[in-house]
This record gives sequence, C-alpha cells and structure tokens, in this order.
Amino acid sequence: MKDPSYSLLVKANLFISILLFILFLTFNSDYSAVSSALTLLAAISSAAILVLALYIVLFIFSFWRPKGLYIVAFVFVLAHLGIITDFFIYRLYHFHINAMVINILTSPAAADSIQLGLAPYLAIAAIIASLIAFEWYVIKAIGKKVTDDAKILNKRLNWLILLPLFLVIVIEKFSYGTAYLLGKSEITSKFSVVPLYQPLTFTRFAAKYFDFEPRAEAQTLVSSVKSLNYPLVPLELRENSDPVNIFIFASDAVRNSVLSPEVSPNISSFAQESWVYDNHYSGGNSTRFGIFSMMYGLNSTYWFSFLNATRGSLLFETLERQDYQINITSSTSTSWPEFRKTCYIDQQESIHDTFEGTPAEKDRQSNDALKAWLSRTNLNKPIFSFLFWDAPHQRSYPREYAKFQPDNEGATNYLTVSESDKEVLFNQYKNAVHYNDALFGEFVALLKEKGLYDDAIIILTSDHGQEFFEFGKFGHNSSFSRAQTQSPLIIKFPGKEPRTIDSLSSHVDIVPTLLSYIGVTNSPDEYSNGVDLLSSEPVHDYIFTANWNNNAIITDKTTMVFSNLPNKMFKNEIRSTETYKTIPKEKSTIDERLILDVLDQNRKFLR
Repeated sequence: MKDPSYSLLVKANLFISILLFILFLTFNSDYSAVSSALTLLAAISSAAILVLALYIVLFIFSFWRPKGLYIVAFVFVLAHLGIITDFFIYRLYHFHINAMVINILTSPAAADSIQLGLAPYLAIAAIIASLIAFEWYVIKAIGKKVTDDAKILNKRLNWLILLPLFLVIVIEKFSYGTAYLLGKSEITSKFSVVPLYQPLTFTRFAAKYFDFEPRAEAQTLVSSVKSLNYPLVPLELRENSDPVNIFIFASDAVRNSVLSPEVSPNISSFAQESWVYDNHYSGGNSTRFGIFSMMYGLNSTYWFSFLNATRGSLLFETLERQDYQINITSSTSTSWPEFRKTCYIDQQESIHDTFEGTPAEKDRQSNDALKAWLSRTNLNKPIFSFLFWDAPHQRSYPREYAKFQPDNEGATNYLTVSESDKEVLFNQYKNAVHYNDALFGEFVALLKEKGLYDDAIIILTSDHGQEFFEFGKFGHNSSFSRAQTQSPLIIKFPGKEPRTIDSLSSHVDIVPTLLSYIGVTNSPDEYSNGVDLLSSEPVHDYIFTANWNNNAIITDKTTMVFSNLPNKMFKNEIRSTETYKTIPKEKSTIDERLILDVLDQNRKFLR
C-alpha cells in the first residue's frame, strides 16, 4: 500500500477496541492466575478479530482518500459505541446485546418503562463526542506525517502488533479448547463476559483421532464460580416434612396433541385420575433446553452459565437432604447433551444410560433396568425416579406396535423428506408413541402391584414437541410453533381429585411444585422462574422458551421471536400462536412489559 493512512487509522482503532473489550473483564470475580491471563487474551483476541473483519469490509475506502478515511472513522465510531452500549447492557442484565434488548432500545414505548433521567443522556453525548474527537485527531495526525515517515511507522507497528496478535489468537483459542476438553469450567466460565467471543472446541477431533473423551464427571464449582447467584437465599425445609415418592416418565419429542385414547390408551386412562395441563409448554424446542427447564425450574437461557459452572439442580440437592433413593434411567446418553455436567452433576452413580440397539430396544432395556432397580430398593425410604424414553424421537417401535398404517418400514431420507411424506412419518410417530404408552402402562401396573401408586406423585411429560409440516417445518428445534413447544404435563397428586387446567403452564413450574410439596418453605421466586402449580390457580401472562439462537415469548394470542444472532438482531417476528403465521408489523404490537420482565427473569440468578 503506497499510502499507509488507512492502515494506521485501523491500528489506532484497534487500540481503542482492545481497551473497551478489556473493560468487560471487570464483571468477573475470583480470577485465578490462569483464568485471568486467558480471559485477557480472549478480550484482546475478540477485539482483534472484530477489527480485522472491519478492516476487510472497509478496505475499499482506502482507495478514496481522504474522504474514505472519514467513512472508515464513522464506522468505527458506531462499532465502539455499540461495544460501550453492550458494556452497560451486560452490567445491567449480565448478558450481551440480543434481539430482545435491541427491541427495547429501539421501541418508542420503552421510555415509558425505562426512565433514564438527564445524566445518562449527557453521558451518552459525551461518549459520542469523545469518540468523534478521537477519530478526528487521528486522521489529522496521520495527515501531518510525511509519507515516508508514515510508511516506516506502519511497518514498525506491523512487526510490533500483527505477529503478537496472531500468537494471542492461536494461544487463546487452543487454551480455551483444551480447558473445555478437560472440563475446567473455572476457566471457561470466565470467557462469557467477552463480547462477540467465539469459542473453539475440539472434543470430537480429540475423540476421533486420540480416543480422548471429555471428563464425564466434574466437581461442583459453585463456591469458586461467582457468575451464578443461585438460589438467592438458601432453601429451608419444613420441620417434620413427609417425603413422598416421585416418579417422572418422559418420552423424547412427544407433543401434547398426539395423545389420545386411540394412540395412548394407558396415558389417557392415567389422565382421568390426574391433573392435566392442556396449555403446557416446554422451556425449549430441543432436548437440551427442555430437560434443563424441567430439572432446574429456570429459563433455558441459564443453560450456558450452569454448564460453565457445572452447577447441579436444587431439586437433587433437596432430595438428598431428605435421604431419597435416586434413580435416573435414560435411553439416550446423559453425556450429550451435557446433563452429567449440569442437572445430574452430583448423581453420577444414580445414572443408568448405557443401553444398546435401536431406540425401541433401548427403551425396553430402560424399562427393565428401572424395574430391576425397584425390585432391590428399600420401599420404606422415599424414591425419586426419572425415566426417559427415546422411541418417538426416532419413530422407532417393534412391528407389533405398528397400529397406524401406512408406515413404510425403513430409514427416513432427511435430504429428500417433504410434506408429501407427512402421513407416513406421522403414522410412524404415532406407532412409537403407542409403544411408549405400553411401556408406561407396564409401570403403572407395577407401581400398583407394589403399593406405590396411590401415595406417589407421578408425572408424564416430554422434553419438547415434534412437528410434521403443520406449520411448515419438520421435526423440532426449528420454530416455536405449538407442535414443537407444547408438551404433555399430566400429574397425579396423592389424594387430589382429577381436573383439567387450561391456563398457561411451563416446564419451569415442575421443580417449584415438587419442592414445595416435599417441604421447601421458600417462595419459588427465590430459586426458580416458575410457580408452584398447587399454591393457587397457576397464572402466567406468557411462557418463555428458547433454543441455541432464538428466544420466544408465547402468549395465548401471539408468539414473539427474538434472535440471539448478531446478523438477525433487527429481524424480530410476531406470529400467531395458533397458526404460527407471521403477523404484519402494522397489525401487531410487541408488549415491552413482557420483554422487560423476561430480561429481569433471565438475569435474576446471575451476579
């Protein structure tokens, strides 16, 4: 490059970017020497990658001097202003800017909910003025340098900056990947404060080429990881509480609407003796987030913080305090998703998940394993059991359960699957649910035989739903339609008359309901985002659900979808909850009160 002005301007902005990224490190506490050094490298690395991306995008303006420099400077002012805004958002909510935050910041109605006062506006004006003044000064300073001097300075800075930054990026990415592989959550948990951070993991590479598996068991690090504030106060138990047996049965990907006397006669019979929640939603549209919300009573956005902290669920901690015998039997691996590092972290010896064969065969083995465990269990001590089946997810079943036809035996070609395959796919799905219903019937009969049925809490549910093109998608984890998010929730409470509840309920209500029942005296809002379903008529204005990239606020009428992806921050959607069709913006409104409440709920248990 003959004129190094563009390169020098970008380098000056790199310095500012790095300083701004480093400021985020103040939100962490209890650094070790290693985590402090690596998080510092992560901040420098992320700033350098951001500036490199801008350098490439804005390079065309380097040929349009001197006006092009002012355009570049303007873009950097906007970028730095965005980082500063994210700093204050993170300080307030403990997460970085996402679509929900963008909606609040750009909504005219937000001023009614957030009263900033004069001082913040003056501070914002001062920040913008300072950023503009810096860019102006740098451009003028570069312009005053003789061309040869500027070239020499640029070359020196290249040697002083570029190679060290390259090494920083390589060392930081390799270090994070190694720490993640070894389960060093006291290190990896610190990286979440860095804006725009892109982690690098190589667990699959290590397993494939070096036969190295991530640690399945880790120590609970809540004492040393201060990013969580969970629970808000220690849980207290009622004196002389009388623990009750708890049995939870869940099938993967069973949506509420598929259950019927024809498809699931045993579940339908059980429902006639139970409380049936007909307007129930999972906390996510995939297994990871559905199970998390079920086992913690927390919104699924907390998954990442709890995984980094390897923090277990208060449900199991309380069960252990009351000397429960705990059994977790799963047809699928509890190592992926990482339930052994989250909700089951302290229950490694209670987990049974090493079954082989087809999903239907594994479900049979799971049933038999739990039966064997019950046969050798002391029935005079309280029991907690969670059994997870997988057949509906994979549409797997023995041929004797192929009640619904045509079902066209054979594997599905997911590359060519289309709506024309709906009838066959749905028949396969119903046959698999029918099969799991039979397994559930076996357990109902067994519990009655052992005298455990009448006095136990028995729950039938699922991790999420499953769609068959009713709303334009197939499977799950692709939208927040009712087919993908509505799960069954059927609970038999000892001595309670059966009833049907039509009001909104969520997976996050399960834990506070169970804990309150077995003697926890704390208000659910001290440890959960849910409510005790037995305390009164459950009332939710909305349901919050999420997946990797999106969040949704679901009411009876509308479903508001917000992306977490930077390139989709302004692409919020409002859809009809009933049809999942997009509602035109001119005919829709977003309730900022609900968004603000969600933001508060999602930061509530973070420091």
